[in-house]
Amino acid sequence: MMLVGRPGLGKTPPLSFLYRPIHEQDDRMFEQYLQECDKFERALAAAGKNKDANDSPLLKKPQLVTTVISDFTPEALMHVHQHNLRGVVIEVDEILAMFNSVKRYNSKNNLIEDLLSAYSGRPLKSVRKSEARPILIRQPCINVIGSVQTNLLPEVFRNEYKANGLLDRFLFVYPKDQRISKWQRTDRDMPRPDTMGQWRMILNRILNLPCPTNENGNTVCSLVLNLAEDAEAYFYDWYNGIIDTVNAVENDAEVDSRKTKLDGNAARLSLVFQILKWAAGEGYMQYIDLDSVKAAIRMIDYYEDTYQRVLESIVSAGIGDNKEAWLSLLGDTFTAGESVIAGRKVELSRRTVYYALDKLSREPNPVLEKLHHGTYRKTSAIASCTIALSSEGKAAEQAGQSAKVQCATYNTDER
Repeated sequence: MMLVGRPGLGKTPPLSFLYRPIHEQDDRMFEQYLQECDKFERALAAAGKNKDANDSPLLKKPQLVTTVISDFTPEALMHVHQHNLRGVVIEVDEILAMFNSVKRYNSKNNLIEDLLSAYSGRPLKSVRKSEARPILIRQPCINVIGSVQTNLLPEVFRNEYKANGLLDRFLFVYPKDQRISKWQRTDRDMPRPDTMGQWRMILNRILNLPCPTNENGNTVCSLVLNLAEDAEAYFYDWYNGIIDTVNAVENDAEVDSRKTKLDGNAARLSLVFQILKWAAGEGYMQYIDLDSVKAAIRMIDYYEDTYQRVLESIVSAGIGDNKEAWLSLLGDTFTAGESVIAGRKVELSRRTVYYALDKLSREPNPVLEKLHHGTYRKTSAIASCTIALSSEGKAAEQAGQSAKVQCATYNTDER
């Protein structure tokens, strides 16, 4: 999940609030780890051994069990997850730092591949010379959450993350109102609800659920909650509607790959809502009911609306001054494929071109008219636009610089 907003909007406080009970549990586990280390070292001293003698069955070296990590290497992530099979959380205040960390190490960094595998539930294996033993996590559970400033979104939406499907697996929170709320003074004597106390009680009940493993202690024995019959019917009808939408697209290049990932996120959210209801004393944990599925789908609708607004902000910035240069390379009538080829010449991505085609054909005074699927025509709003290229401009264009495009006439609204 990414929390998107301008600087100072307040993206970090919600994360601090939500994760406080988990941080408190990590603190308790750290204190327990220190106590176990003290006992371990005393036992070594009593046995007359040094601190490197860790293979004795009677003296097992303590391992830190923690849930939330921030600054890490892929190897450290695997090591932490190995000792906390329930799952780990990558919580970063600025999520762009995590993406940039992929470049921090050598080309063998496989953080993104591990995240993609964990999302799909595929086993993770780490074999390193520096490790005494290989690490195998059969049922990985790696959660990622952080914030990003609006002006840094283009750096997050790099081509490699769009191509490998990483961004399709993220949920985005992007408030429509980007204004920073003013501080409000309140009467200190007024009773206030103990929101943190209630949240702590709910989350601690979930954290205290047992996490059974196999006899070797290296694989989680998961508890599976099935969908109730009416919940399953509702879920299937919803996703079959998405499948129909995807199947109706004839051009493979126009298929929205994100839609095919929505079932996984909706299923996860259904489970989250069901467990939260149980923890709050308002539901059961034998199955996932219809209300939880409906709540999850409503949340998916919100996240997808947010995602589209994030895309619009990125794409609008990407079009910028390149719009006129892009249109000048197209004939009066052109296809979507031709527009993509023209877009490459002025450094517009395929996604940006398709967004521009849709946006420019839906404006109150559209500059493009959609004739039929995949075919467009320029309207009179830009018919009189000419490319003003001097001899210097032509020379600059041959040198690889963008040519300036000027329009001889403007519509009334623009004037």
